[in-house]
Amino acid sequence: MRTIYLVMVAGLMALTGCDKNSGSIEEREERDPNILSGQQYMDQGNYDAAIQEFKLAMVQEPRMARPHLDLATIYQNNVYNPIHAIYHYDRYLELRPESEKSEFILEQRQKVFNKFAQTLVDNLPEVQNVLKERNTLFQQNTELKRQLAAALKKQSTTTQSAPAPVAQKSVTQTVPKSTAPTIQTKPASTQNHQIYHVVAGDTLSKIATKFYGDSGKWDAIYEANKEMMRSPGDLKVGQTLVIPALGK
Repeated sequence: MRTIYLVMVAGLMALTGCDKNSGSIEEREERDPNILSGQQYMDQGNYDAAIQEFKLAMVQEPRMARPHLDLATIYQNNVYNPIHAIYHYDRYLELRPESEKSEFILEQRQKVFNKFAQTLVDNLPEVQNVLKERNTLFQQNTELKRQLAAALKKQSTTTQSAPAPVAQKSVTQTVPKSTAPTIQTKPASTQNHQIYHVVAGDTLSKIATKFYGDSGKWDAIYEANKEMMRSPGDLKVGQTLVIPALGK
């Protein structure tokens, strides 16, 4: 009789354990009160309170992985701390090496690392000196282009206002219509060069749309400025661009 009783107790304990552990580990962790509270604070923009809730969850259950993911997200996007973000991404992957989120987490970790590394490089004195010299050369080149555009505009104005010689009229009449306007085409295209200062959110496509009404003509702007640009995406707020006139 005692044996039957022990078997029944063991069966009940097994059923209770199955119910308690139902669902994935991820799902159980997401139902943790501290995790839920921390996510509510995140939604409200109260990141300090959210951090405290996630840390409390880790203290109560050191093997819990979910709070590491939430903390890494906060340190990457809200309370910027790349060292903390990388640590918590790594800790999550250690605790959940087979997680479906692994590929995404590795991608985010790499973004944090790249940004942090670039910040370190940009702050080196040698790099700062190179950037300073580059900006000086860029400004000098921009000024030379401005002076050239002004000179071409003045030349075009003088050419258009000067009376044509009588002999030139007879020559003009014998020239076919298809070649007659070529003398003034180049000055007309250069007198409309403009200077533009880059603002936040600018791309060459947006600037091309602003000046030409066609985002596909961004390459004309790049060609005119590529001596100061490492790539078409090398734009900085306040940077000065020469916007060339396009031939009709």
